[in-house]
Amino acid sequence: MNTIMIIVALYLVVIFAIGYWAMKKTKTSADFFIAGKSLGMFVSAIAIFSTSLSGFLFIGGPGLTYELGMGALWFTFPTTISFAMAWYILGKRMRLMTEATGAMTVADAVYHRYNSRVASGLTGVATLVGIVVFLGTQVLALGTIIAFIFDISVSVGVVIGMFIVALYSAAGGIMAGTYTSVFQGSIMAVASLVIFFISLNVGDGLTNITQTIATQPFTDMGQAMPEFVGPWGLATPILAMSWFFALSIGIVGQPHVVSRLYMIQDVSKLKWGPALAAVPAVLGGLLLIGVGLVMRYLVITGEMAPLANPDDAILVFLVEYTPAILAGIVFAGVASAIMSTCDAFINIASAAMVRDIPFALNRTLSDEKQLKFGRFAVVVISIVTVLAVLSLGDRGIALLGAVGWGTFAAALAPVLGIGLNWKKATKEGAIASILVGLVLSVVIEVLATLGIYTLPHGIYTGAIAMVISIMTFIAVSYVTKPQPLPENIERVMDA
Repeated sequence: MNTIMIIVALYLVVIFAIGYWAMKKTKTSADFFIAGKSLGMFVSAIAIFSTSLSGFLFIGGPGLTYELGMGALWFTFPTTISFAMAWYILGKRMRLMTEATGAMTVADAVYHRYNSRVASGLTGVATLVGIVVFLGTQVLALGTIIAFIFDISVSVGVVIGMFIVALYSAAGGIMAGTYTSVFQGSIMAVASLVIFFISLNVGDGLTNITQTIATQPFTDMGQAMPEFVGPWGLATPILAMSWFFALSIGIVGQPHVVSRLYMIQDVSKLKWGPALAAVPAVLGGLLLIGVGLVMRYLVITGEMAPLANPDDAILVFLVEYTPAILAGIVFAGVASAIMSTCDAFINIASAAMVRDIPFALNRTLSDEKQLKFGRFAVVVISIVTVLAVLSLGDRGIALLGAVGWGTFAAALAPVLGIGLNWKKATKEGAIASILVGLVLSVVIEVLATLGIYTLPHGIYTGAIAMVISIMTFIAVSYVTKPQPLPENIERVMDA
């Protein structure tokens, strides 16, 4: 563990050096919020991969596999098409939108597309709600790592992790998180492949692992569960398919993905984005399945005690079964991946607070004040997130992340994914869709948390809320009259 701590410390020194460099380059609000539209394709693609997944995949993923078996694959299958959907449906339009209008946030794009401050303001509110939950996922993952390494409580780890992230984000803005993402995302893609093969070696091959799991009684369940290694695992088919639906299509509503499309320097190279982002995501999926299954195998064979917290699966495996140097690199890589993702989330949320919501209320801050108050907003959001994590942290990292993803998918996917490709969409449709998607997501989750009502057959809340939101968007747009589009928006949509 001493070796791991030393490597983590050295790795974080590099990360903070990147943050310091980014702070020196951050001079304007455009630098702070969209990296000055200066990112190359490789940087953009790897940053989108890292921001989309990080703690959600690397910590929550193996824990979800340990709990549900092969059903967790339905969390990673969407990466085969989701990144392509984001780039092809929105890539060029979002990049051209910022050229045509000066847009720097998703709410800016919504305003210019629908000419509605109400729709823009609701987008900002939906962004804040989703960010607090999704950011909480990352902070919980970071707190879990810190607690495991330094033998402290997860709650204390969360506070320490959030404090580090807040300092980092306030200084460097989105540029710090972006270049950190590229550094650690590249390392984690390679490390994921190495760890996958180590997990197969520990379990004497995938065939032996799956056969043992299918035939031997589960230590903590008292019976054999062959369905664990079946196509659905312990998830219901409806739940698994609803995950796939919302996690693939819903990517076009994720502000931490969509807003990075503003930052691309060369629009002509957009076609390479899907492959550059999807390949490391698939490699990360191998880690999720390999570690989750082998940890369940080790518990069944008596080599490992049942995990008190499934999210510890990857942490325990790294310490017990991988070389200390590799474990240290992965611990540090995951921690920095989470930090860069947190940076992106905080950046987007602070933009909603200092740009989007004031604009909806007919108030606009100067560039200097946006930069100043944007950094102050980072502190406020960090405090709110810690309080939310300490209240909701027992949901599990992967499932908590699914709540945040589903909220964004339901509230924003229709107005962006459909609205920027369909000229007959109306502002009334956008307003109704955002309201319906946001309210449904929040209300259903609250009712489930309170034990009052849950969706039948384990249906994923984000999926059903997104379907209803899409139907609302299309229906209301058909019965209301579309406004004539400004010439610059026409050009963006025709591109």
